[in-house]
Amino acid sequence: MLIKHYLLLLVLLLFTSASAQEYYWKVGFDYFFDNTEYKKSSYIDSESMNGVWLDPMGSILWNNGHSVNAGVSILKIPGTNKMIDKAKTIIYYQYNTSKILFRAGSFPKDELLDNYNNFFFKDSINNFIPLIEGVYLRIGNNYNFFNAWIDRTGYATENRKEHFFVGMSGKASKGILFADFQSYMFHLSNTKPATLGDGVSENLLLQATLGIEYNDGERFKGLLAAGTLLGYERDRRFDSELYKPAGLVARADAELWGIGTKNLLYIGDTRMRLANTFGGELYWGTQFLRAKSYLKNEWYIRFIESDHVKVKFNCNLHFNQGHVMMQQALTVSATIDNYSNKKSDKIVFPWINIFK
Repeated sequence: MLIKHYLLLLVLLLFTSASAQEYYWKVGFDYFFDNTEYKKSSYIDSESMNGVWLDPMGSILWNNGHSVNAGVSILKIPGTNKMIDKAKTIIYYQYNTSKILFRAGSFPKDELLDNYNNFFFKDSINNFIPLIEGVYLRIGNNYNFFNAWIDRTGYATENRKEHFFVGMSGKASKGILFADFQSYMFHLSNTKPATLGDGVSENLLLQATLGIEYNDGERFKGLLAAGTLLGYERDRRFDSELYKPAGLVARADAELWGIGTKNLLYIGDTRMRLANTFGGELYWGTQFLRAKSYLKNEWYIRFIESDHVKVKFNCNLHFNQGHVMMQQALTVSATIDNYSNKKSDKIVFPWINIFK
């Protein structure tokens, strides 16, 4: 299977070098070490997640916005005996202007869904499932935007269920005031042919907040917001298996010269009430939401922050079930490419000069 991925990339490179109006290449490197100490939790186990992603990719560009992109996303997990632990094909069409971004195919999602928190996607999903396989549309800019997306996460076979996401999010800003929302519907279906006794289930989440946000561009940025987290959980086989949890959400973030904190609080109804039946098949968010309250207190430092290299260390505290649990994470990202519009390297935090 890996050989097929490389052949696909080779054919693209040979074709584009001969006939494309514009040809670009890019190689991305992402390393993560994520250690969780959740022994006191009855909902989630402790684990250490570690991996290296390598993403070589080539692109054909034409008419100032259209492109076809293809490559391979390769995962190596340190400590395993395999040369390659996972390989996924990257292949998509993109239309990109100052106000519109449209993608269709199989493409990286790291910057597309960065406004979704761990209520929607737990850390293991972000670490090990880096691609969207579907469609993504974004209209607007960083301050005022709307996006909609579809992600086909599972194709029905004899041994595998069909499942997919349909999501929308957006933000509206006026000065330091803003309103935003994030949402998705996750649909879990049956195998093909259908397995007797299995059925269709859904998990819907909607977070909406109002707040204030300040960012001076280089030194300080902060955010205060509050709102609600609504849900809809259903097992269609049983009329009684329908839940509509609701609760309060609060956010408080601050960062000065690359050192910062992010705080996310939930108080309300318990969630994931069908977890004993479906487990991780139906729920992709953090299992801490199974309690009536949860606070994530994140502290981080950006060791390097430039256009081509990013190094960040996190120390997170999770307050749940009357306990305090800890998580440490280190991420390293590096990118090289020949894109003509790439900005020059710029160190944005003065204390990072010690790493030069």
